[in-house]
Order: sequence, then structure tokens, then C-alpha cells
Amino acid sequence: RRLGAARATLIGCGALGSTIANLLVRAGVGRLRIVDRDFVELDNLQRQVLFDEEDVKAALPKAVAAAAKLRRVNSSVVVEPVVADVTWANVEALSDADCVLDGTDNFETRFVLNDACVKFGRPWVYGGCVGSYGMVLPVLPGETACLRCWLPDLPQPGSSPTCDTAGVLNTAVGIVATLQANEAIKILAGKRDALAPGLTIVDVWANSWQTMKIP
Repeated sequence: RRLGAARATLIGCGALGSTIANLLVRAGVGRLRIVDRDFVELDNLQRQVLFDEEDVKAALPKAVAAAAKLRRVNSSVVVEPVVADVTWANVEALSDADCVLDGTDNFETRFVLNDACVKFGRPWVYGGCVGSYGMVLPVLPGETACLRCWLPDLPQPGSSPTCDTAGVLNTAVGIVATLQANEAIKILAGKRDALAPGLTIVDVWANSWQTMKIP
């Protein structure tokens, strides 16, 4: 019942976001807003599970293509596609979400999400993935560490690998996105005591898994 009454907002519907959206709709989250500015391209299909070659031919925005697929999966869920960038100009739209999920691929947008969610007191779940490893951090503003507690400032350009420079393993994407959706389901179901106690770091190639507590 709690999931059915819940409202989630997903920022980014690429590799992480498409898997997160798929899992949340199948779990029965009542309303899902998907925000993404990009269009489906052929090289997305290696890791973006909601899309296929027909979406590429139709040159559909990712948010629109995802919403169409998800409505056929679970018609009881209200899926709202928004084709837009997230900036400080429009981020206040997050204030009505019970949980915000990070499906982005850059820290500039993540810092906007973090600061807005802290300002409005909205729980959110950070996720990042590159190569064979990824990280997940659930944030409860005022109760747990946020993104700036771990990373006070934006990384310098070129200081860390990206999917463009290092590639990304689609199995790593699937695991990180699943962990993000799992933390969001806990939040939306009112089971905050079950949340991971810090930053979860996983490397699927090295078979390593650790949790780092952030003060």
C-alpha cells in the first residue's frame, strides 16, 4: 500500500535510470516521474534495458520511450515523462517526490540534486558506475551523510575516469541500478532502518564488495 501511494522522481534514464525505472514500475510504485533530455541512440542498447532498435529508428526521447514501455508493463503506475535538463531553474519540481533517484552521468547535476534534496528534506539515492565498479549512497537529509559530506567539491575535469574514457560493463550497471532501486523501495515502504549504513562500493570484475561509513 505504501509503494502504491508513493511518488518517485528519476533524474536520467540512461544506463542506470532505465534499469531503475523498470524495477520501480514492476514493484508497483504509484507514480514515477522520469526526467531526461537525451534521445535513444544505437550505442545505448548495450546497457540501457528499456530501449530497442525501433526506439532508435523513431528518434524518441528516452523519457518518452521509457514511459511507453513501462505503461505496458504496469498500467496501474502513473508514468510521467519530462524531456528536460535538470538545473537550479527547475529543480524545485523535486520537492513533491517521496524519493529522488540519480540516473545521471555527471557530478554537476548530482550536486544540484543533492543540494535541492537537502534543502527540501527529500530522501534521494546516489548511484554511479564506470568500468566494472560502482557506488550507491542513500541520503536522508538531516539524518545521514549527503553527497557533499563525502565529496565537498566537484572533481576537477579529467581527474577521474568516465564511461566515455573507460567504458562501462553492462553487468556492473545492472547491479548498481538494482541496489539503487532496492534502497529507494526501502525508503518508500517506510523501512529506513534497513538502509545501507553508508556508501556501498562494488567491483563486479574483482568480486569485491564493501561499505564505507561517511561521517
